[in-house]
This record gives sequence, structure tokens and C-alpha cells, in this order.
Amino acid sequence: EIGNGLLTAKVYPPGENELYSGTRFDHAGVVFHVTYRGQDYDTYWFDRFVTDPAVTAKQPPYVETSCCAVSGPVEEFAAVGFDEAGMGGRFLKPGIGIFTRDNDDPARFPTLPALNEGGRTFRATRNSAHFVQTIDDPKSGYGYHYEKTVTLVPGKAQMTISHVMTNTGSKPIDTTVYCHNFLTLSPGNEHLVITAPFTIRPRKPLDPKIARVGARTIRYIAPVPSGQTVMSLIDGYGPSARDYDFTVTNTMTGFGQRIRGDQPIVKINMWSIDRTYSLEPYVAISLKPGETKRWTYTYDYFGPGDRQAGGKL
Repeated sequence: EIGNGLLTAKVYPPGENELYSGTRFDHAGVVFHVTYRGQDYDTYWFDRFVTDPAVTAKQPPYVETSCCAVSGPVEEFAAVGFDEAGMGGRFLKPGIGIFTRDNDDPARFPTLPALNEGGRTFRATRNSAHFVQTIDDPKSGYGYHYEKTVTLVPGKAQMTISHVMTNTGSKPIDTTVYCHNFLTLSPGNEHLVITAPFTIRPRKPLDPKIARVGARTIRYIAPVPSGQTVMSLIDGYGPSARDYDFTVTNTMTGFGQRIRGDQPIVKINMWSIDRTYSLEPYVAISLKPGETKRWTYTYDYFGPGDRQAGGKL
């Protein structure tokens, strides 16, 4: 548990006490129960967990498997070297480790356990948590040194998640990473308003009985029915990191969150059910051997009566 006097959060380390043990999401820095003024922004959105990978029920009661049983801000990297590996070859899933290719679909999550998860270290302070993972896999040619730090900024209702990745292998690392920003601000997501700095263009129409798209907003005008999903890829952003700047506000309660990144967006998905809402902006990572990439997300939390978060609501 970390805190700064305004925010509290739980950050789960990899290993014995980790919240997530699947192979989809980065095991470092699973953030959960970020709480501001009594509002829990990131709580569970599923009812129970099962280990049978054949169970994929999304209808109530919500059931999740080891693939996706996680909450809070959590990240996923795209697989690296899947096509080149060939059947039975080795490929990299950053944030997790080295796997054997056992299928023809890179969207399928590899079978546990990983061949090589590298080494990990973890340390925490009163208001931060720091994770390190080092992968060295000469058989595949992939390797990296990866640091991730979650900080509740002193004196602010603000959290940052910063990353540094260095390619220490002999092969390039070309991937994308997104943060699955699970939010639990409003049961059913009714009264949520999502604001962007660009004209929002969903690739497929959203249900007009539930979500209404404005020039730079998406407004939920009714609860998402139990068992229904409201989702779409989003277009309209440009090549500048200035477009990685969103607010999600519950207009009934006044609680909300501003989400910013310091890298250009290469893709955005929006996903929601009655239990949670998530924006998923993607950024690109392209590292030749020896190169380093840094990127940071900044989250501002606000509630009724607060001044505008970062000058924007």
C-alpha cells in the first residue's frame, strides 16, 4: 500500500503476492484501489476467477480466467518475433518473458509457464513502487532491461507511471504497449463523459441508446445493460503527444480522472461493460540493440468542488 496524504493505492509486486499471474498483461505495477476522497477508481469488475481457459463467459455473473483477471491501470505489450519464430520457435512478450510459439494466432495468449521470465526486483517507499525486470535469452536473441515506477506525487492528487526500457539483446524490439485503464467511477457507466483534445470518430457506431458521440466527447446517457459491451476503435488523433490527453468524469458525482501520456498515440480502443470503463491508448516502441525508450503516463484525480484538474475538465 502506498499513499501521499491525498491518494492511496495498492500496487502488487510480481511473485508470491502478485494479483495477476496470467500471460497477457505486464506483471510489473498492477495498480489497484486507487482511492481519492473515498472514491475507489479501480476495483474488481468480475465476480469470480476460474483456472479453466475454456471458460470465457462475459455474461453475469462475470467470470474471468488467468488471461484477464486483473483490474486497475495495467499494461500489455504486443508479442515480438512471433512470425519469425515459426512453430516451436521462441518469441518475446515484453513484461512477461520468452515463450514457445504453439499456434498460428498471435492474439492467443501463450500457455503458462514462460520459458524464461528473467530476473525481477521490487522495492517500495511510502508513496512509490519500483519494478525491474531483466531478460537475457541468447537462444532467441532477445533481451532487455526494463524499469517501471509508480509514484503518488507528493502534495498532489496525481499518480505517474514511468518506464525505461533498454534493448540488451542482439535483435530489435518492435512492439506497441497500451494501458488498460479499468475505471469504476459509475455503476453501469451512466453519467460518464469522456473528453478528448481532438474530434472523436468511432470506427463503428456506438449504441445511441447508451452512448452519444459529440465533437470531442462521448457521453453515456443510460446504463450499459448487464451482459452488453460498448466498444470501438477510435480515430481522430494526430501525430502529436498533445492528443494523449483525456478526461473521464462522472457528471452525477463530480469525480473524475485526467489521463495523459508523453508519447504520440498510434491506436486507441474504448471498451466498456456495466462494471467498468476503459480507454486504451497505444504507443509504439522501436528499439535497436543498445537503444533506450522512456515513456510516462500521468493521472490527475478530482472530485466535487475541486479546481479543474491540470486546467482541464
